[in-house]
Amino acid sequence: MHEMVDESIAILKDENRDLAEFGRLLNESWKLKRGLTDKITTDLVDNLYKAALSAGAEGGKLLGAGGGGFLLIFARLDAQKQIKERLKNILHVPFKFETSGSQIVFYQPNISYVIK
Repeated sequence: MHEMVDESIAILKDENRDLAEFGRLLNESWKLKRGLTDKITTDLVDNLYKAALSAGAEGGKLLGAGGGGFLLIFARLDAQKQIKERLKNILHVPFKFETSGSQIVFYQPNISYVIK
C-alpha cells in the first residue's frame, strides 16, 4: 500500500492524467485494506460503498475513527447526481479542499445522522 502513496501523488501532480486513475487507486486500496481483516468496515458501510460504485463512483475511503466517521466517495461530476440519489437515505456532507489543514467545525456526539 505504501507504493500507492507515490502513485497517487504522481496522478494528482500530472495534469495530463485522468483523475479517474486516482479513484481507481482508492478502490484498490479499499480492497487491500478490506482483505486484511473483517474489522476494517461493517456490512452497512460495505453495502453503501457497493451502492456508490454501482451508481458510478470510481472509489472511496473511510475517514475517521472506529465507531464513527465518514465514507468519502470519489466520482466524476456526471456520476454524482446518480450516486446522491442511490445514497439518499444517508446524510450528504459537502466539502471543499482547504490549505490550512483539518479543523473541527461541528461535533455533536451521540447523534445518528442516518436519514429515516
